[in-house]
Amino acid sequence: MECQDWPEKVINPYRGWEIYPEAIYDIALMMKNEYGNIPWFVSENGMGVADEERFEEQGQIEDDYRIEFMAQHLKYLHKGIEAGSNCFGYHAWTFIDCWSWLNAYKNRYGFYRVDLATQKRYLKKSGRWFKQVSQQNGFEEDQV
Repeated sequence: MECQDWPEKVINPYRGWEIYPEAIYDIALMMKNEYGNIPWFVSENGMGVADEERFEEQGQIEDDYRIEFMAQHLKYLHKGIEAGSNCFGYHAWTFIDCWSWLNAYKNRYGFYRVDLATQKRYLKKSGRWFKQVSQQNGFEEDQV
């Protein structure tokens, strides 16, 4: 079997994982066209980044990479809903940095940073952004 590589692919530079937000649109159409348009939701979507503390400014993690990742995925999900897919929900991977079977606390995923020494939680920039998206039921491209 020959390995295929797409030269234009987008990679999470912090983990080496491919990012393909168009997949949510593809899934939306598949649910509509191949599964009788049953109600469905995105159970988890997010971006893990190791050593997020390097992006801290004035006591807050400035995780613009997570905002961009989620905005791209939400844009394609919205496109799928506009095409008639019966998606009724979108859940972030996790609201708080959590322990992972694969790498303990090395990757951080959530809207809240957890200080492992004190167990205190700190809202990240992405948490403020997602709150605004939820309250507005969407976002404008210039808000990303």
